[in-house]
Amino acid sequence: MNKINYEEIGNRIRTIREAQGLTQEEASERCDITTPFYGNIERGDRKMSVETLVKISKGLGVSADELLFGDVLQKLDESSRILSGIQRRVDEKQFEKYLMIIKNIATIIDRL
Repeated sequence: MNKINYEEIGNRIRTIREAQGLTQEEASERCDITTPFYGNIERGDRKMSVETLVKISKGLGVSADELLFGDVLQKLDESSRILSGIQRRVDEKQFEKYLMIIKNIATIIDRL
């Protein structure tokens, strides 16, 4: 039987949080857990219940599978997380500019 590696899970949680441009405080608030407990989870210092796993999954907008196992639709999810993080940080007009730049880059790459 495989042992759960809480440090790996914590690293995945940290990576997702950082990709969304969130601080630990912001993420813990979204996940409805205390900031110190959230920090302990990211470092792999504390085990978490299924209830806490679900809170983190919902708070960060990712599947529990991704938190536990990683690589689940990772590239698609990563691009969605990045865009979501940008969208939360900027106003609608700025976000439209980001999308326009991405579309233009895609057109250039398609021509190569």
